[in-house]
Amino acid sequence: MFRQRRSAVAMAHEFIAANLDENGVAVDATAGNGNDTLFLAQHLKKGKVFAFDIQEQAINNTAELLKEHGLIKTVNLIRDGHENMDQYVNEPVDAVMFNLGYLPGGDHGIITRPESTAAALDKALQLLKVGGKISIVVYTGHEGGLEELNAVEKTLHKLDSHLFWVVGTRFINRPANAPVLFFIERVG
Repeated sequence: MFRQRRSAVAMAHEFIAANLDENGVAVDATAGNGNDTLFLAQHLKKGKVFAFDIQEQAINNTAELLKEHGLIKTVNLIRDGHENMDQYVNEPVDAVMFNLGYLPGGDHGIITRPESTAAALDKALQLLKVGGKISIVVYTGHEGGLEELNAVEKTLHKLDSHLFWVVGTRFINRPANAPVLFFIERVG
């Protein structure tokens, strides 16, 4: 199923890639260092990518990575919280990626929060077109990580199973604080 992928991010990429058409629309809800944004931009050569982050450092890191690959013009970099994505994205989306926690290499005190993540997930679900997918990688090894995991699970448990297919994946033989993944597809 995941072609021997061993990282949570690689599994998320594989899940999302199966759905991307070069003319599609996607959202990176947590730009961070730009890896998910770059992944989306490489697949959506004629489409649109919106990347959100509250930190200027994250937006700058993402912009540099996109410039290195000649893809800066294909992405809308937005310095704002992911809970405000509906203020910038006004069309159905094919994919949304969340990579929660803190900015690797940045201030570990600045983290995604349960309240804003739950609000962002609600908005992402509303924007998602039928057949669209959402991946969520939740890192639980930092302060606030377990609370965020609980907020994500609470939101996902409420989803109508006739409209959304939802799977949660944990690494059973890794430390207890290993990332938790969620895969969502809108089916109706």
